Amino acid sequence: MKKGNQLSRKIFGRFLRAIVVAFWVMVLSFALIRIAPGDPASTKLGIGAEKEAIDLLRKQLHIGGNPISQFFSYLGDLIHGNLGASLQTGVKVVDIINRTLPLTIYLILLSTLCALLLSIPIGTFIGWSGKGPLVYGFRGITAVFLATPNFFIAMVGILFFSVRHNWAPVFGYDTAFPKNLHYLWLPVVVNTIIMTSVISRVLYSSVTETKDQEFVETGIIRGVSGRRFFWFYILKPSLAPTVVLLSYMMGTMLGATVILETIFSLPGIGREMVGAVLTSDYPLVQGILLYFGAITVFLSFMGDLIAYLLDRRVKI
Repeated sequence: MKKGNQLSRKIFGRFLRAIVVAFWVMVLSFALIRIAPGDPASTKLGIGAEKEAIDLLRKQLHIGGNPISQFFSYLGDLIHGNLGASLQTGVKVVDIINRTLPLTIYLILLSTLCALLLSIPIGTFIGWSGKGPLVYGFRGITAVFLATPNFFIAMVGILFFSVRHNWAPVFGYDTAFPKNLHYLWLPVVVNTIIMTSVISRVLYSSVTETKDQEFVETGIIRGVSGRRFFWFYILKPSLAPTVVLLSYMMGTMLGATVILETIFSLPGIGREMVGAVLTSDYPLVQGILLYFGAITVFLSFMGDLIAYLLDRRVKI
């Protein structure tokens, strides 16, 4: 009973910290747009616009007057789910995000799933075996992939799979499942290569440290069966730091996928973000930043929680 209450308190405390971080992400996204150079109203109306029209638009965008009153106006709109409208197209920011975010989420989830399916057996086997040639070969190959930029791997993939063999399209996208997989599989492969290199190395190091622990020796002495020994004594405690790293990587991939979305001409949220920055579409930039921050905070919270459930020695 005490352990259950202790776990509940830890989860509740971590949840409160996540809420605080999410609030400061919102404040940061609000502040960054207002200290950025340029005037959204002047950009929208163009050169030669009358001052009255500019002032009216600034009022509509909540970027005129006292910053504190601006913030409370922004907070009130946010509570009601209103993130404003794009300065370029007039479409609601929420609608743009809802249209572009699913593609990026598919790309991240598929890459993560493939990376886990490869990383867990590779990292665990090499970490448990500890054989010199395997370890050196593993470190060398992963080091090469980690040192290679993902855009270079993407260009090589396009050259081989798209130009020479026509197995993957160079551009385009179909939102219907499973047709969308035809456009996503090559970007997923590129992401998987990078993620597998990182995750398998972390898991390898974790397994190497875990197998030297006393409780592992105790399990061997007790004659614990193979599957139970593998899961409870080796993989489960070794996965805790890997899960924390994975949650962080998934958060950073939200922004990093912009490179792949640009190379493969995928209409994802990362590419939309770049376009919004280049056209000074401040409401859209602010809305996307807010979504990025909220998703990253949520992934971080879930990563810490799952790591703690896997290994209670982890500080949540």
